[in-house]
Amino acid sequence: MKHLEIKSTHYRQLETSFQEWLEVIGYASGTIKTFPIHLREFFHYLEQKDVLHISKIKSRHLSGFVRHLELRANQTHGGALSSSSINKTLQSINTFARYIAQNGRFAFDISARRVESHVEQRNILTLDEIKKLYEATFTVHRQNSIAIGQRDRAIIAIFYGCGLRKSEGTRLDLRDIDLIKRTVFVRKGKGNKQRYVPIAIKHADDIRAYLEEGREWFLENHFYSGAYYRKIGKPFPKKQDTDDEAFFLGMRGERMKSFYARFDYLAEKSAIERKFSTHDLRHSIATHLLQSGMDIEEIAKFLGHSSLESTQIYTHIINRIENEKDEPAGI
Repeated sequence: MKHLEIKSTHYRQLETSFQEWLEVIGYASGTIKTFPIHLREFFHYLEQKDVLHISKIKSRHLSGFVRHLELRANQTHGGALSSSSINKTLQSINTFARYIAQNGRFAFDISARRVESHVEQRNILTLDEIKKLYEATFTVHRQNSIAIGQRDRAIIAIFYGCGLRKSEGTRLDLRDIDLIKRTVFVRKGKGNKQRYVPIAIKHADDIRAYLEEGREWFLENHFYSGAYYRKIGKPFPKKQDTDDEAFFLGMRGERMKSFYARFDYLAEKSAIERKFSTHDLRHSIATHLLQSGMDIEEIAKFLGHSSLESTQIYTHIINRIENEKDEPAGI
């Protein structure tokens, strides 16, 4: 969008002065760079509608622009724009409106409302479902109930207990887990940001059991020569080409990158009649923490959100859950 041409001298001057204002106020460098780009797309849209001055902008123009954003393709990844991307553009327009109000030269009292985020439609598992999910990890497995169950509980500990994103969890190495301080070090979170995430005592116990017992099982060759070594009572040989640094290991001893099969298995064993993902566990813990009374700023820090606005969506999720509870049966 930064390459869009703005013909109006009036709009070009507003974009420049808005960026200068952001710098003076002390906004983050990323915001100073991106907000004017979002504003430029809005100005470009207005020019296509022959609205060439800020004083001519009406609410219907902003509504039309939102529809335009919802329909246009993502220039980087293809497909539609995410709700998060649209809301960042609308946040830029609202910030511009505050700039105009402080400047006082023009009247611009139009504000943009957030569009509904897809995160609200995600599966938020209840505390009871989380409990059933956890209990399902003790179900006897045909290969090895102990090691696989220990890894499953570590998966729950990382993605639910610590609220990590899938990419953050799959990239975890052994060195990133500090069970003495009970922290997980996220070396490369969203936006290449780093953070430490606390581990609750119960989840730390599950992670310790996996590290000290179960994880080694995934590095051993049990299948081709296991029967012989079991017969003579010697330690199993190691598998070839294993990832010795990775925290989560797959059946071949490689870094585990997909969790869908495990979740499908656990959902079946726990009688949870819906699919869920690592991100659904992340959304679930955020919702549960907010319901328990944790301050939203602390939840934002816990999740690694760069903007509080990203965390505030969970207040809408809680409202939706409460409204569903209040609906009469049969609706």
